[in-house]
Amino acid sequence: MDNILILGGTRFIGRCLVEQLIGSGKYNLTLSNRGVTNATLFPDIQNIKGDRYSEGYGKLIAGDWDYIIDISCYYPNSLEEILPLVSPKLKKYIFVSTVSLYEPTEISLKDETAKIKHGDEKDWADTTWATYGERKVRCEELMQSAGINYTILRPSLVYGKYDHTDRFYYWMHQVKKYDEILIPNDGTQKISLVYVQDLVRAIVQSISPEENRDIYNVVSFPQISISEIVETTSQLLHKSPQLVFVPADYLDEKNISQWGDMPLWIDNDYYTYDNKKIVADSNYNFKPTDLSTSIKETIEYFDLLDWQIPQYGINRNQQINLMENYTKKV
Repeated sequence: MDNILILGGTRFIGRCLVEQLIGSGKYNLTLSNRGVTNATLFPDIQNIKGDRYSEGYGKLIAGDWDYIIDISCYYPNSLEEILPLVSPKLKKYIFVSTVSLYEPTEISLKDETAKIKHGDEKDWADTTWATYGERKVRCEELMQSAGINYTILRPSLVYGKYDHTDRFYYWMHQVKKYDEILIPNDGTQKISLVYVQDLVRAIVQSISPEENRDIYNVVSFPQISISEIVETTSQLLHKSPQLVFVPADYLDEKNISQWGDMPLWIDNDYYTYDNKKIVADSNYNFKPTDLSTSIKETIEYFDLLDWQIPQYGINRNQQINLMENYTKKV
């Protein structure tokens, strides 16, 4: 059996990945994380406890791994610590990157050849989300220059079971709990999404010794809108909420930020990403889960959590005030 080291593995993507790998019974798994988030999960799996950004971490996890799956790398200094100590036995390093590294050009459906962000040492050490893309670019550069076999996966925004970010869940919660929902513009602006189980399957399919050294966007829905998410969720929950469409200029006037205050909303269609490469690669057999099935499975998970109030996005009082004031205005 191949020995696999997973960096991360107890929160969202990693948790779904570990569950699938355990279920296959094909691998000897070892996790490495800080032991902070869901520390008691997977008690039968060996865990190397450590902070990947501390000095000496590379030596802590060094071993004769067949595969390393890296889900939790956000800063290039961690890879600089790890890569020189990778065993010659390693068959492949699977690195989970992001589509956030692409330059925000006015081009829809960016593929793997699109222009990416390039930072400098100041950006690579920065701890804010403003340089997230630049840091991932640097991580990819380190991976490509390390002289090892690798696969780099660039997922779009991920949703599904165990999602702690609340960005997709925000809209599901609106449908579940409220009779009126504020929708920016007409809700048709496009973004890209990947269902967590689709991403996990792409990671699992990357566990192959064949020389790869390639990069793939991992996207279930290259172009999807808030209206489609709300409509599908409404059908599955047997709800019929009234949609209150509020234009972008009014939201801007009220200092409602795109994406942060209004999750998944960008006032254009440029933040969309192509998945043709991975779909065409016969080694992946990448067939995205349909939207209805993925939302149904996500609903089942949040049913177990009793639909807690999302921590991301504006709160209900703000929504009501915006809808009422805009209605009065028009």
